Amino acid sequence: MIESARWSIDTNILVYATDPDAPLAKREIAQEMIKRMTLSPHAALVGQVLSEFMSVVLRKNAMSHKQALEAVDLLSQAADVLGASRQAYAQAWNLAARHKYQVWDALIIAICADHGVRILYSEDAGSLKRPLGVRVINPFLDKVK
Repeated sequence: MIESARWSIDTNILVYATDPDAPLAKREIAQEMIKRMTLSPHAALVGQVLSEFMSVVLRKNAMSHKQALEAVDLLSQAADVLGASRQAYAQAWNLAARHKYQVWDALIIAICADHGVRILYSEDAGSLKRPLGVRVINPFLDKVK
């Protein structure tokens, strides 16, 4: 993990870290990333990621509403929470339309770009190497079989 650049994690990492049914190797990597996030001054979380995480764990009945709220509250205290500007929405819509990204993935990338986040750890790399200048790295690649 590159610690000198501002970085963030995607929803799938939060879900793997808390899902007892996730493959053990993915769960361990995800939990380690969250631990690093809590210790790094360069880590940030996109508000959209926290919202998606809450939605997923509630939809899967993996947590009660109270537990999900407590989880996102704790996570929001672990790193800066980044919001979306009008410019980020416009960039996300362009990224989705021109490069066939999912709109919500494009929004996460655009928010990262808007806030100077240079690295996003995600399983969903998409078609571009550095969309909007954000390097998307799959932390599970070559580590999970």
